[in-house]
Amino acid sequence: MPERDIIAGLDIGTSKVCAIIAERGQFGEVNIIGVGTSPSHGLKKGMVVNLDKTVQAITVAVDSAQRMAGVPIESVYLGVAGGHISSFNSHGVVAVTNENEISERDVKRVIDAAKVVAIPNDRQIIHVLPRDFTVDSCRGIKDPEGMAGKRLEVLVHIVTGAVAALQNMVKCVERAGLVVEDLILQPIASCTSVLTVEEQECGTVLVDIGGGTTDIAVTFEGSIVYTAVIPVGGDHFTQDLAFGLRVPFAEAERLKLRYGQPKLKTYSIEHPAASAISSEYDYPGQGFSNLAEVQRDKIASIVKPRAEEVFLLVKKELTNLIELGIGPIQCVLTGGASQLPEMEAFGQEILGLPVRIGSPESAGGLTDYVNSPIYATAIGLVQYASKNNQQSLRPVSAGSGFWADLVVRVKRWFKDFIPLD
Repeated sequence: MPERDIIAGLDIGTSKVCAIIAERGQFGEVNIIGVGTSPSHGLKKGMVVNLDKTVQAITVAVDSAQRMAGVPIESVYLGVAGGHISSFNSHGVVAVTNENEISERDVKRVIDAAKVVAIPNDRQIIHVLPRDFTVDSCRGIKDPEGMAGKRLEVLVHIVTGAVAALQNMVKCVERAGLVVEDLILQPIASCTSVLTVEEQECGTVLVDIGGGTTDIAVTFEGSIVYTAVIPVGGDHFTQDLAFGLRVPFAEAERLKLRYGQPKLKTYSIEHPAASAISSEYDYPGQGFSNLAEVQRDKIASIVKPRAEEVFLLVKKELTNLIELGIGPIQCVLTGGASQLPEMEAFGQEILGLPVRIGSPESAGGLTDYVNSPIYATAIGLVQYASKNNQQSLRPVSAGSGFWADLVVRVKRWFKDFIPLD
């Protein structure tokens, strides 16, 4: 019996930790065989603030996924996000070593040349994503290998993160007894699981509204051309509900999740002082003085201002696309807060773009179980890793730092950038 090719993704979010175990098929497709989730209390806006609580949440989620899959895992592909993430575009150019044909080594050399940029000591490169290549004067080439030419250029999108923040994430995973295979930016993973091939070719804006942050990724001609992280997410909706309805945060979170069920018209809430609630609430009767039922319109009036704020911040980020000469033509929402009613309408009104809710649909296996926007990032991690299992960049380990990474990069530069005869 052939050995099973198992791959795992770990999405450590502000509100939840999600572990996905998948079996990779012969042609790179993934079948989900295990899912595990756990509430997350150790992160704030995508950054670790409590190591022990984060390790505990990881352990619970991974154990649950392993029991469902019936197989143990030793390593994971880790999704990262947070306010410390930043990105920029870079350009590289090299002379082709063999004038008759561009080799794989030439492609690697030109990408390495684009990576030779000034990066602060406290930052680490996470992704170097080629946008397109130019061979001599021919632009817009996606795969130049095998073509004839003398000059090879590339435009890449580089994503970086704070070394300390990445080290803390990796340290939590290692304390949970796992090895981090690679770091993957969460919105890039979400693009992989949610967007169709056609959407990745045109100017599509993916907006992933998580618990602590809203992640943005823009795709054009099959490549990621822009990424950003906004420090506003689903927890802010919960805080607004807690303040507006004068209920505890946990009750507001429960109410927000139920509010995502469009069939419900009223919602029962545990209220500490139901007698103080205004006439907009209906009471179920005698003996339930601490229970009240709030109308859907009341919740919508509380949620709407925060939703408008999120989309206005997204719209502000999209103004940066003008410099790239890209005009987005549609928007796809995903993430837990995207399930709140009227989010599509809010987004379309403010962004002026067609908006749809995106769920992971291209994975096999437990499709009914994971066909929800809340699993978009976790499933995207295993799909992205399956398609890009030959990673040139390794994650920053808990015991490494800038200088160790610099030595590796310099060695690679001398080995690959400078042709040796």
